[in-house]
Amino acid sequence: MTFPSGDGSGLRTVLAEAALDITPSPPPLEAIARRARARRHRRAAALAASGAALLVAPFVLATAQRAAPPDRAAVPPAAVSSPPSVSPTPSRSVSPVRVVEPDERVTAPGGAELWLTERGKHWALPGEPAQFRSVVDGNIDRRDPGISVQQEGAFLSGLFYGADGVALVTVTTATGPVTASLLTLPGRPGWGVWYAGAATGDTVVDEVTMADASGRTLFSLPLR
Repeated sequence: MTFPSGDGSGLRTVLAEAALDITPSPPPLEAIARRARARRHRRAAALAASGAALLVAPFVLATAQRAAPPDRAAVPPAAVSSPPSVSPTPSRSVSPVRVVEPDERVTAPGGAELWLTERGKHWALPGEPAQFRSVVDGNIDRRDPGISVQQEGAFLSGLFYGADGVALVTVTTATGPVTASLLTLPGRPGWGVWYAGAATGDTVVDEVTMADASGRTLFSLPLR
């Protein structure tokens, strides 16, 4: 092929005419499309894997936190609850028999007064002179269980003696049982005084019974 000389415009003309004679082959569109789809699939898979990793990480962390035992050293002292301390209260048994000093006056319901000396029981109704029941004149034997009764209207009283552990004196009347109050001197003298109030001055006493703290009868005095 002979190229014209000059400033090169002839060469350009020859090349342009040659290009017109060339029929270009069709572009590989199908291959390009396949490569594009493959790239999209790879990108989608990578994004999915990354998202799954992000979701799994909090789950694994939460599971690890639930499984791990709590660190009590890290818990503030205020958050650790402890049962309140309870100071034990010492138990104290109260005797049903009141211990009084010699000549100590005790006022019964209704106004009667009672006091004890080493010689026996003293009592006085309101407005009346004092009376006395001896425990040393030989009329009672304090070695054996026994009980006595004095009834003055609605005021009932008497002695109990000769038994250890007396805790209850019950007066049985037609209107029901009456629980008496009990007095004794210090030092376990072996006797004491009981007193109670009846429903009326006409109350009839059927029986007087003394018992221990378990309710076991120590002595019973029937009066009818």
